[in-house]
Amino acid sequence: FPSQLKSQAPGSAEELRCLQVLNQQPEGSSLEKLSSSQGCLKLASTIKAYVATVTENIIHRSAVKEAWRSYFNTSEGQLPPKIAGKPSAHLTLRPQSLAQDGRSQRSGNLSQSCRHAITHWGHGSLLSHVQNMTYRAGRLRVEQPGKYYVYSQIYFRYRGAGRDAGPQLVQCIQWQPAHSPPVLLLKGVGTKCWAPEADYGLHALYQGGLFELKAGDELFVSVSSLAIDSSDAAASYFGAFRLDL
Repeated sequence: FPSQLKSQAPGSAEELRCLQVLNQQPEGSSLEKLSSSQGCLKLASTIKAYVATVTENIIHRSAVKEAWRSYFNTSEGQLPPKIAGKPSAHLTLRPQSLAQDGRSQRSGNLSQSCRHAITHWGHGSLLSHVQNMTYRAGRLRVEQPGKYYVYSQIYFRYRGAGRDAGPQLVQCIQWQPAHSPPVLLLKGVGTKCWAPEADYGLHALYQGGLFELKAGDELFVSVSSLAIDSSDAAASYFGAFRLDL
């Protein structure tokens, strides 16, 4: 071992001696005890700074990894609620919706004044979306329980039929719990008389309300008449969103 020290450069031999001295220091001892040797004190300070840097990097990587783990469920590949957002949906009436509905969509479970269930809404366009809810065949299905604001507007475009024509225009928002018949949540009514020379009468019905809903509940809209203006996606719509109250 002495011969190996002699073969080393003077600086290297001094560093080895300092390392031996540092190794013999009791745990938790202060560097001030090495003040007699400036070389050893400098080496000890360098080692201390290096260990601090490595430790800080390890802690930083661990913190980043833990942050990603808290935001992403790696086992299921799903985003947590804070990233995915609150349950909400906004559907717009598609131009082909009413042609697809037709008379065959009358339901015996609905009242006569709201017997036509709208079964085709646009849910993937620029003006519509479905988030943390499920859409199928005109119905919105609740996936997360809570208080939801439910709303709808229908823009009727009723063909005129003379001075005595006064059609009753009705819009209903229906709630259907799992394994139960539909329940009427909201109902809007308008009876209008238009000028006899008018080809069409236009009337919009809007309504909305706050309701406590459970997972598995379904929502849908039914109307008294399919005489609806479906050419404007901003005129007829249906949606819901959860409020954290």
